[in-house]
Amino acid sequence: MSQLHSLILQEIKDKGSITVKRFMELALYHPEYGYYVSEKVLGKQGDYITAPELTQVFGELLALWFVDLWHRLGKPECVQLVELGPGRGLMMQDMLRIFKKFPDFFQNLDVYLMEVSSVLMAAQQAILKDERVCWVTDLKDLPENKVTFFVANEFFDALPIEQYVENEGDWVERCITSKDSVLVFDLSYSDLIRVSMDPRVEHEDDKMIKETCPAYGYYMQEITRRLLKNRGGAIIIDYGDDVPVESRVGDTLQALYQHKRTDVLENPGEQDLTHHVSFAALKHYIDPSLKTEMSTQSDFLFTLGLEQWVEKLCLNLDPENAAKLKIAVTRLVTPREMGRLFKVLIIE
Repeated sequence: MSQLHSLILQEIKDKGSITVKRFMELALYHPEYGYYVSEKVLGKQGDYITAPELTQVFGELLALWFVDLWHRLGKPECVQLVELGPGRGLMMQDMLRIFKKFPDFFQNLDVYLMEVSSVLMAAQQAILKDERVCWVTDLKDLPENKVTFFVANEFFDALPIEQYVENEGDWVERCITSKDSVLVFDLSYSDLIRVSMDPRVEHEDDKMIKETCPAYGYYMQEITRRLLKNRGGAIIIDYGDDVPVESRVGDTLQALYQHKRTDVLENPGEQDLTHHVSFAALKHYIDPSLKTEMSTQSDFLFTLGLEQWVEKLCLNLDPENAAKLKIAVTRLVTPREMGRLFKVLIIE
């Protein structure tokens, strides 16, 4: 039994149970034993591979989008780019490579990485050691009065969620307790919550589940505030859906261990926990005066000129590496892989 498992059992003993949100906070972000303080959380040796881990093309195309936005905004001075949850820093490394090809843009750009994991921050600092980059742990630490660009790839899916289960006409919060030191799901009857639901949709055990994420509001409201105040734009990429909040039901919480799905409650702190992002919920916090656009990752990358960009890169590669590049890019856009599952929300 791991140290974190023991700590969770003790908290359950003291309180009777803990919420799903609290479990995720401990499993992912505990300062000593959480998953995101482990040494290998990304890449082929970790539990999952993100788009920037697959190929440089992903970050390079995003960089071109931001350069184009800068031109459309009239080439403002004092611009800052903020990446939320930068992983190992590979995407920003690829983006900076492109930015440097546009000196007028690059010389006016300040780059900030928002990271709460000291281990991941150290990995980012090693990869970006020669770059002009700053780190923050909270969006409110960013300078004010600058045109701000935001980019977030697979950030929102790791934010802790709450789950509510329909039970005999009432909604009760799903919680976690223990039986013989084994973590199990249960229901908390301390607070009954009324939620508008679509009665046609049922959970697999005949009880509907609704998920909410309190942290959505914090991040989206801060992004919106800065875009309204100083202009800018945002790209949010994650796996999820755009189903209306009132009818979105189902248990999307999942765990990944060594690239395979596992039981959510097994090995806390040693496996990744994610949920399907509700883009409808994210958009709820965006001021209607801002322009928003939704697309799949596949459509978005093709719109940015994916095919032409890959062919250009292949001109400087030998046949073997050109083939590897094309295979990696295919994973980004194939519907059965990342192409349709991942959605892109643009805010301007």
